[in-house]
Amino acid sequence: MIKTIEILREFSKTPLKHRMGKYLLDFILNNEDLLKRIVFVKSRNSLPNTMVIAQAGTEGSPFELELGVREHEEVSLVNGRLVKQTKKTRATWTHDPVEAVELLRNFTGKLHVELIFNGEQPPIYQTVVSSGTKSDVSTEFSSIIHEQIDLAILAITLKKEIDDALMDHDRDKFFAVVKMYNQVRENCLWQI
Repeated sequence: MIKTIEILREFSKTPLKHRMGKYLLDFILNNEDLLKRIVFVKSRNSLPNTMVIAQAGTEGSPFELELGVREHEEVSLVNGRLVKQTKKTRATWTHDPVEAVELLRNFTGKLHVELIFNGEQPPIYQTVVSSGTKSDVSTEFSSIIHEQIDLAILAITLKKEIDDALMDHDRDKFFAVVKMYNQVRENCLWQI
């Protein structure tokens, strides 16, 4: 926690891209409970409960807080092709540090923080920054399971369409759906 305090204190002394960023950092520095739950990350992608604060002169958003973020992948049929889309939902999202202070007063989870430096990152920041959960085995495993469940559901739906095409003696529909069904079976780890 001492390194977290030192990093945030030094970062707050630099010119920040959002004029109220220092107000937010001062709030965090005075909140010992929140300081214990901060994890510095290189990238916020695919992480829940994230915050980014940027120094002046950097690219991108000056400040952003996202709480309750959930990502999930969906597999669907579009024009006879399998399409995988990643959808993201969030409970709270703000670009206002003053509003973020109010949201963080009641926040009890782990907060993943990305600091955007104008120039090189300080060595102390590099020692504590985490690459995020992309390399986390449990996250990868969870992602694979969700994808496989989507494929299994799609296979069941396609099997029903094959049965319907056979009952209706619809040869064209049968061959089109069988082709898609076989593609799904090839990608599914479970035996269908």
